[in-house]
Amino acid sequence: LLMSTNNLKKKKVLLIRLDKIGDLICTLPVDQVFSEQYEIVWVVQKGLGAVVDLGSQKRRYYELDKANPQKSAFELQKILQDFKPDTAISFQAPWWVNFELFKARIPVRAGVLSQWHSFLFLNHGLRQKRSLAEKHEFDYNLELVQKTFHFLATKMYYHFEIKPKLDPQLLRQFNLTAHQYQVVHPGMMGSALNWKQSQYISLIEQQIHKSKTIVITGTDADRIYLDKIYERFKNTPQVIWLQSKLNLTELVQILAQAECVVAPSTGVAHLAASCGVTTYGIYSPIRVHAPQRWAPRGQNVSVSVPQVNC
Repeated sequence: LLMSTNNLKKKKVLLIRLDKIGDLICTLPVDQVFSEQYEIVWVVQKGLGAVVDLGSQKRRYYELDKANPQKSAFELQKILQDFKPDTAISFQAPWWVNFELFKARIPVRAGVLSQWHSFLFLNHGLRQKRSLAEKHEFDYNLELVQKTFHFLATKMYYHFEIKPKLDPQLLRQFNLTAHQYQVVHPGMMGSALNWKQSQYISLIEQQIHKSKTIVITGTDADRIYLDKIYERFKNTPQVIWLQSKLNLTELVQILAQAECVVAPSTGVAHLAASCGVTTYGIYSPIRVHAPQRWAPRGQNVSVSVPQVNC
């Protein structure tokens, strides 16, 4: 007797990326290549489930804190016991994640072959020289999925899409009008080189002279990238200072309704691009930081890389 697709047992796939916002956004769209025959569950860094929830595609996920390996290893054991994946792909994770996959005897344990534990605990590893930045981070991740499952992508371009619910009161709270302000986000996590504050100051001054309203975003951790900018513009009415005043949902709403967003290689650039907003990324000329690998993906993205004479 022939069974319908709906009656077939779905293959269970666990996708693991314990990393920052931008890295996660560059990985999440790989699940779009799976058919309905697969049941997909994500494992992401603690606190980033809110980023997953922003996506227009509903995803099931668990959060683990890689800064607390003992507790998280125990939590991963329970996830593996409950979900019982047929395949687990470790896109980026510490050694104990691959060890738990090995201990649980997951039939297919895939990942990038680089550090010692990947050679020891994975049985479907793939060598990739990501530091050469020859393709986008998403494409490296997609290649890993394709090699593991031996199937091709159904389209050429994938990206994480955000369609935020907009609260008109939020803009009124900060005296903003949709599409009549520009967001400048100078801060970052420090994983790449950034512009000097003087360069952001120059950019903001140019836009002020064009009668533009500028919104500055950031967190407490971004203070080292913002102190001089704050001193220069703290008494300038055209500069709206929203550092540490927004949660993630509110930040996305501010980004989504901006005329454009300027940011270095950081998660905010990826969030803005995912909202479809015109996004200008400022990237380092160092190969490992190159936009060929780390640029945000979206329909309205432009990237600038300074010319450097070595």
